[in-house]
Amino acid sequence: MKIKRLTWLIVGAAFIASAIVYRDMPEQMPIHWNANNEIDNYAHKAVALFLLPAIMLLLNAMQSVLPKIDPRRSNYAPFQSSLDIIRLITTLGLLVIHGYTIAVGYGYTFSITYVVLPFLGFMFLATGNYMPRFQYNSYVGIKTPHTLANEHVWRKTHQSAAKLFVIGGLMIIASLVLPVPIQSYIIIAIIIAVVAASYGLGFYFSRKTIK
Repeated sequence: MKIKRLTWLIVGAAFIASAIVYRDMPEQMPIHWNANNEIDNYAHKAVALFLLPAIMLLLNAMQSVLPKIDPRRSNYAPFQSSLDIIRLITTLGLLVIHGYTIAVGYGYTFSITYVVLPFLGFMFLATGNYMPRFQYNSYVGIKTPHTLANEHVWRKTHQSAAKLFVIGGLMIIASLVLPVPIQSYIIIAIIIAVVAASYGLGFYFSRKTIK
């Protein structure tokens, strides 16, 4: 419960910070950067300052509600603490990105990749670390027809995919040393490879179970 409260406090802090700095910000603020780390889209400061806090609010609301309406909600208890930690890391990461947006509004400039890539990397690492604990459910984890049809396939898939997520997270963090123009392509390739391989594991263990 302490982690959940802390997460909601972070969401509230994001909204409060936006309200405090609102008058100081320029009318148009950057909201997107291209593969070359150049700003390529702007929006009114109301959007730039409150979009991420709103996303944080929505994600946390969904993560609070969905387990309660899951037909398999009784399976969440053994790994709820793991979900809470992942939820906290996600919220903190979004808060850091929100802070970057505010810093840019004040005129500070530094590469957004030093914010986004560690966030993605730690998200993959956290997910991989806790994924083996994920119990059979309808909303969290690798949900394919194969994993949802068989609890044994679910368990084996998540145990094996966890290693892929950890490796992917380390590779994403390591990509910080690469030239900026190719970082985006490498990150996309890593994410696609990890997700595709994880889904493939569900099919593999399903065939193996049938045999």
